Amino acid sequence: MGTTPEYGPSGSPEAPPELKWSRRQFIWGTAGAAVAGVVALFGHGVIANAARGVFGSPVSTGLIHVYQEDFYFVPNYMTWRVGDKMTMRLHNMSLTRYHEMQIGRDVSTENTVFGTLTADGFLKDFWEGVHVTMSNVYLMDNFVPNKAIVTYVGPKSAYQIASGGGFSPTLKPGGHVDITFTVPDKPGIWHYG
Repeated sequence: MGTTPEYGPSGSPEAPPELKWSRRQFIWGTAGAAVAGVVALFGHGVIANAARGVFGSPVSTGLIHVYQEDFYFVPNYMTWRVGDKMTMRLHNMSLTRYHEMQIGRDVSTENTVFGTLTADGFLKDFWEGVHVTMSNVYLMDNFVPNKAIVTYVGPKSAYQIASGGGFSPTLKPGGHVDITFTVPDKPGIWHYG
């Protein structure tokens, strides 16, 4: 059964009593919201890594959309199974910048007058010896196949095929490309950037 409303002297239902926060409730509520904000802003990587360690990572398979933003990727990690056929649709979401993508291990460095600095690319290229199909190309500036075994679908005249460096498609703002491959037997953590 429902509750019966209380009626005031005018015969109409009374408004519920106004809730008032004590100073202690206000301080603790504000502090809790601030802590939650700081964790959301700065601790998401730590929390995500802890969750992956406890629950594992979901396996990505089939068609995966990878969005290149200015200086980061979405998703920021993927888990693949050896032997799965994948199509990675790479999208450059920037309105003003060209972006490329490489996957590898051991970031390249160079010695300069300022000491050892990070250089472009990786020392170990994930794509070396991997059969790759490049298709659905839109606004690609250039492509470096490196040591991948590449099949091209569609006209190659829309972009340059370059040499030097690791496997990397470079997309103009708003561009995209499909990279289809079977996940090779190269276990472990590979970085993309």
